[in-house]
Amino acid sequence: MVTKDRLKRLENIREAGINAYPDRYDKEYEIAEILHREIGTANIKTAGRLMAVRTMGKLTFANLQDSTGNIQISLDERKLGTENYEFFHNLIDRGDILGVKGDLYKTKKGEITLAVNELTLLGKCLNELPEKWHGLQDLESKWRQRYLDLMMNEETRDLFRKRTQIINSIRSYLTQNKFDEVETPVLQLMLSGANAKPFITHHNALDIDMVLRIAPETFLKRLVVGGYEKVFEIGKNFRNEDIDPQHLQEFTMLEYYAAYWNYKDNMKFTQELIKNTIRTVNGGSLKVKYNNTIFNFEGEWPIETYREVVLRDSGIDLNSFTEVESLEREIKNKGIELDYEPGMGMGKLIDKLYKKVSRPKLIQPMFLVNHPTELVPLARKNDKNPRILDMFQVLVNGWEIVKAYSELVDPIEQRKRFEEQAELKNKGDEEALSVDNDYLTAMEYGMPPVSGAGIGIDRLTALLTDARNLRDVIAFPILREKEGE
Repeated sequence: MVTKDRLKRLENIREAGINAYPDRYDKEYEIAEILHREIGTANIKTAGRLMAVRTMGKLTFANLQDSTGNIQISLDERKLGTENYEFFHNLIDRGDILGVKGDLYKTKKGEITLAVNELTLLGKCLNELPEKWHGLQDLESKWRQRYLDLMMNEETRDLFRKRTQIINSIRSYLTQNKFDEVETPVLQLMLSGANAKPFITHHNALDIDMVLRIAPETFLKRLVVGGYEKVFEIGKNFRNEDIDPQHLQEFTMLEYYAAYWNYKDNMKFTQELIKNTIRTVNGGSLKVKYNNTIFNFEGEWPIETYREVVLRDSGIDLNSFTEVESLEREIKNKGIELDYEPGMGMGKLIDKLYKKVSRPKLIQPMFLVNHPTELVPLARKNDKNPRILDMFQVLVNGWEIVKAYSELVDPIEQRKRFEEQAELKNKGDEEALSVDNDYLTAMEYGMPPVSGAGIGIDRLTALLTDARNLRDVIAFPILREKEGE
């Protein structure tokens, strides 16, 4: 809340003819640069937020913070002048944004300090900052007021810098490997690219209902039909599903596609992409510490099949079942409790079983391959065994970090899969896909062999920054309004 004392000081500043919110300041150096300059350098100009003040008579020490660091400044009444010194003490508050000019020296305790000889108010702070020693600790407050969290907590600033570094590293690696970055629609006419509940909106100008995309997949593959051989997009996806520490409804996703690759080519590339990203943000090391567990990304990651892990963890052999009813009976016979849904097909039932009994146990980095055909309507069946897909996932800490496969490029088979999905939708499965005739038309013009992958940027960032909740790595996560707002 705005405080009366600070408002009064703002009035006094204006009455003195001083603009409390000037339009610019000639900031010559960032604080991190100043800390590396030679002691004795004179007339250094910088700017930042006043974070702490310690007064000792006619000498005051304070801390100034910008996006690159924190520096101690000193204000000496004899050097600054009584008028300016009193202006600082009477009208400046912790949290104000200041421009300063001064000379660099070290205190007797050896602390690099800027002796201020010129002071400019650049922005008046009208609210009290959180307590200076403990910063901002309440999680919900950090999510709601990320600007305060960034202001008060250096570790939060470091986390979001690392997020940017992760995205930049991924983008750089892809472009170095001749991938073209593109953009595809966020507003779409129908569900495409994944099985998920959509957010629905209305386009007033066209008077049509639309959905926020759950994945860019089919549009990226349209570009492959058009002649792009390597293509990627980093952008927001939206899925109107449950929220928990590892799932958000609005999230950032990387998807990329490479013509003439199969899923095995993609496995090699994905492993190197992730390793390169980890090295970049982790000081060259491929060992990542998360929640007191060390994850080792070195060497070749182990490969297990979907059938093997489910059989090991549940005693159920998926190869023995072709009907929903018989598999459901076996699951109940084994005493495994699942959240059943109306109209649930074989694919969703298998997926729920796997996520219940196996995925939480897949801790160290590994590849999961040979998924049942029913799981992904857009993936290619294995030529030798049509009951499995040419597909892989990368699992770490029980999280799916990557989902990838050889793409289904046969338009006749794709139409059949879409029609099966449409039947499930008619039976009540809200996450099932519809028949996408425009995409099928594109496929009918001929698609080369192609493999694609999707990587959750938020999960990868959480893993590499030791964040326990995805909201910690989202600058402004969606939250309910506080009562009374």
